Amino acid sequence: MLDGNESKKHRVRMTPVSMLPGGRKERLCAMAAEAREKLRPWALQPVSGVSTFNRLYMALGEQEGVGGLLHIASLGADGSEVTEEEIDAFLQRSDAFFDGVFHTVNQFAIVAALVFTISVPLAVYNLDGIETFGTRDAALGGDGSPAWYRVWHGPRAQHACHWASCLLISLSVYCSWEAISRCFMLIPTYSLYMPDMEARLRFFMLHYDRIMWVWPYTWGSGCLLLLALPFLGARMSPVISMCTAIPAVGAIRMIKSTCWKWNNISGDFQHELAKQLLAADGSAQGGVEIVRGEVVS
Repeated sequence: MLDGNESKKHRVRMTPVSMLPGGRKERLCAMAAEAREKLRPWALQPVSGVSTFNRLYMALGEQEGVGGLLHIASLGADGSEVTEEEIDAFLQRSDAFFDGVFHTVNQFAIVAALVFTISVPLAVYNLDGIETFGTRDAALGGDGSPAWYRVWHGPRAQHACHWASCLLISLSVYCSWEAISRCFMLIPTYSLYMPDMEARLRFFMLHYDRIMWVWPYTWGSGCLLLLALPFLGARMSPVISMCTAIPAVGAIRMIKSTCWKWNNISGDFQHELAKQLLAADGSAQGGVEIVRGEVVS
């Protein structure tokens, strides 16, 4: 009988000997060498005057793809002989890595689903064409209200706001469903469709640039929903429209102050890790390649 702590440990399904040709250690070491080869052009680019977020970084799947490639490339990165014990430890770390992937993708799916459940009712409500503006209530812009309230209620302004709200809400619904669909495929692919840990790693090596799209679709669905609020509120009251513009403006400012800033911070740190990893196995010294690892397909 296993005790409680032992039963909670991750169990890694090892690849059966008959499933893939060659030895397990040779296959995984070749995979790690291939990951280092993929990272090399981006990691060894000149730092001065070059943004981490460029064509090479996007080709590697940005944060999500590079994170996985760094994990795989760490096997045997110091150039020493890899032992079977190190292979077992690497597979254990891979199990924890994919647990992190499942958790992250699952959180994205939850957020996208919540936005979807909000955006769809708003889209239906917004497309019904019902006039909700209080034409007689002065507080809402009706009779006796300030002149600019009555201009706000003009048919041209309302028509433009209606178009804007319909477009933004529709884009929010699309982005949230796109994120949900991608999560629906990623989670079973890495948890059910692949027979063992080595198969997960190999599949990731073939499609490391796919996970990166879940984040922008999830974030974009919520951002578009916030941007639609001022135009939705314009059908009810100028006050509601102006107040709901606060989170909309905050969403726009957040692109630079939070998202872009932290993307650069994490990307720059990954770039430094990649340089150190390639330097550790003698592949780079002073920006010059010394040894090129052999890639086995």
